[in-house]
Amino acid sequence: MISTVAIANYRSLLDLTLALGPLNVITGPNGCGKSNVYRALRLLADTAHGGVIQSLAREGGLPSTFWAGPGTISRGMREGEVPV
Repeated sequence: MISTVAIANYRSLLDLTLALGPLNVITGPNGCGKSNVYRALRLLADTAHGGVIQSLAREGGLPSTFWAGPGTISRGMREGEVPV
């Protein structure tokens, strides 16, 4: 079983590390990145099964998978005071 997954520079996920258990539930407000966690896991699974090209095509091409947030992260963003 995979116990940890790290996602970096993927869409709205700049640097995320998740500890995984037998069952994982991801919740949060709209626009916080829940779907991007799922999409990153789907891309990883497709890559493991030899389908990275088709998976990237479904994503809209390689450029659409890159970090889409600001160039720098302020202290307020890091501390959750300001949205990213």
